[in-house]
Amino acid sequence: MSTNHKQSVAPGWYLLQVALIAVSAISAVLLWDQIPDKLAVHYNITFHPDRYAAKGFGPVFLFNIVQLFLLAIMMGADYAVKHAKQQTGPEMTNEKSRQFRYANSVFLYGLSLLLVLYFSYVQATTLYGWSRPLLLIGTIALFLLIIGGLAFLIIYIRRLRLSQQSEGDLGEEGRWMAGGIYYNPQDPSIFVPKKYGIGWTLNFGRPMGWLVIATLFAIPFLIAGVVALME
Repeated sequence: MSTNHKQSVAPGWYLLQVALIAVSAISAVLLWDQIPDKLAVHYNITFHPDRYAAKGFGPVFLFNIVQLFLLAIMMGADYAVKHAKQQTGPEMTNEKSRQFRYANSVFLYGLSLLLVLYFSYVQATTLYGWSRPLLLIGTIALFLLIIGGLAFLIIYIRRLRLSQQSEGDLGEEGRWMAGGIYYNPQDPSIFVPKKYGIGWTLNFGRPMGWLVIATLFAIPFLIAGVVALME
């Protein structure tokens, strides 16, 4: 498909990640009898297990649950980028705005794919005894790829001068509190471009903005609660 008018990665591409998660989960079901009765659920800094749990639904499918939560977050962020308030001003043409959104969407998709692949390997290491040294190498590679991808995104956007906004962008100056908090109850947008730099911020004048913050804080506790119930 042509990318001339794309603002985000096509949602269908996320089905690839759903398929990868499904393969990991189905493999665990098919190989259930080969999974050890005690599973490592925590590793120390040298990637040697220091805590174990009895084989059960929770410990076996823990990483699939994490994958699904992370995938939902990334897809939500991608949707928010696509439907966020458009930047305005003489330096921000429609084409630059499209490139800004598409670059962010590609980064989010790549990050999501890396995390899905990483946790699939972590799960395989725990369940099937795959190489722990490779897991350590993979962890280092993951951080390097994320940092490198973020650096590339920043450089790409700055070269396009997409991070510069003219005076008066995003509404009245009085809508910005403390220089970087956007508060505008009259603006229906939940996500808006940051006043300075690159990226997005929330409209704290809308109840949905606060709900997003609360949801992000609740996700780790929700994951822990689900796992505890499954053990």
